[in-house]
Order: sequence, then C-alpha cells, then structure tokens
Amino acid sequence: MAKGIFIALSNATSDDVDDDFNQWYDDVHAREMLALPGVQSFRRFRLAPAQVMPGDDVTKHRYLALYEVEVDDWETFAAENQQAFGDGRITIRPDLLELDPMVLTMSFEEITPETTK
Repeated sequence: MAKGIFIALSNATSDDVDDDFNQWYDDVHAREMLALPGVQSFRRFRLAPAQVMPGDDVTKHRYLALYEVEVDDWETFAAENQQAFGDGRITIRPDLLELDPMVLTMSFEEITPETTK
C-alpha cells in the first residue's frame, strides 16, 4: 500500500469570514475528507509571515491542509475524492471558500520514510 500526502491550498473569501472559514474547514470539511478511504490524518497550516527565501511567499493561497494517506493506487484515490464531491459527501462553502484562485490540490507519494531526531 502506497503512503503519501494529499494537500490542498486555499483561502477564505475575505478576512471578514476568516474565523468562520477556519471553523467550517476544521469541523466539517476535514471530517468529510477523513471519511474517505485511505485518509489517515489531517492537519492545517497558515502561511507564515516570513519565508526562508525572498519570493517564496508568491503563492496566492494562505492555508495548507495536509492529509496523510495510505492508498492501493492513486487513480482510485483521485476518483473516490472526485466522486465524494460529486455526490455531496464532501461539501464546499463558496460563501467561505475562495474559488478564484481555485483551491490547488496535489498528491505526493512517499519515497523516504519519516526521519526524526
């Protein structure tokens, strides 16, 4: 079984709804994603105010969601994810979630196991 991560880069529609966006993402959207086959865990991050290299903050997205996954194959994972959006098991709140720029999602397959101190 392949291990990897699935990430989603996103924004709230405005600073006025930032708290509501974060609450919805953590309490609703993340739980829906965790219900998908293969999704093992979830964490979110906000873009830090300082970056290591000048220009590294060029992304238009302020938030990163990181899901650890274990899948038999990536095509099935992608299809299941798309199907869950299509049939309403994963909801979107366009009043809170900015869709321009569109949420950016990517899957990465692990090639080196986690190393710790």
